[in-house]
Amino acid sequence: MKKHWLSTVCVMVVVLMFSVGAAAGTTVSGPTGLLTLPTADALAPGELSFSYHVEDGDGIGSIAYGLIPGLEIGLLTTGPRNNNLGVHGKAVLSHEGTSLPGVAVGLCDDSFYMVASKRLLGVGVRGHVGVGTGKYDGLFLGVSKMLNPVVVDSGMKGSSTPAALLAVEYAKGAFNLGVDVLLSPEVRIKVATEDFDTLILGVNFKVSL
Repeated sequence: MKKHWLSTVCVMVVVLMFSVGAAAGTTVSGPTGLLTLPTADALAPGELSFSYHVEDGDGIGSIAYGLIPGLEIGLLTTGPRNNNLGVHGKAVLSHEGTSLPGVAVGLCDDSFYMVASKRLLGVGVRGHVGVGTGKYDGLFLGVSKMLNPVVVDSGMKGSSTPAALLAVEYAKGAFNLGVDVLLSPEVRIKVATEDFDTLILGVNFKVSL
C-alpha cells in the first residue's frame, strides 16, 4: 500500500511540474479518454480512430468514428484469452467552457458511464470525474497533463521531441499511471500500468475522412 501511494504521489508531482495543456486520446477499450477511463471529449466529425492494446495477455482492438459533432461510435474486440465483440458510443451533453466542465454520457460494451472534464486554471492540469457501471464500477477520477514539444540541442542541430500526455487514474479502488506519446498528429503510443501490477502497451492511428 505504501508503495502504491508513494508511486502515485511521485507521478502526480511530475505531472504538475510541466507545461499547460491537455488532449484526449483513445482508451484501452476504444472511447476517447485517458488510459482506461473515458473523458468528456469526442472525436470530431469524420475522424476515424484505430487502436490496438495489449493488457494482461489479451489483445484489444477497437475502432471509433466521429459521426456528428459531440457523438462518436465504435466497435471493440478482445482475444485470445477472453474472446468478445462489443460496441461503444459516447454523446457529449455539454462542451467544456471557461467556467463549466464538459459532460458526456456513454456505453462501452456492457458498461454505462457519465463523466465531467474541466481544465483546472492555475495548476495547468485537467481533471476528470465520473460514475459508471460494470468495468467502471462506481466513482472514478482522473488527472491529465500535456507535455509540450521542446527543442533539444544535439550539438549539431535542434530536434523536436514528441509531445506526451501524462495521466493518473483512480478507478475500482486502484491507481493507474501512464503516458501517451504523440509521435505525430495521427499516431500515438501508450505505455501504462494498471494498479502497479499489469502492463499496458498500445498504439493508436487517427485519420480524417
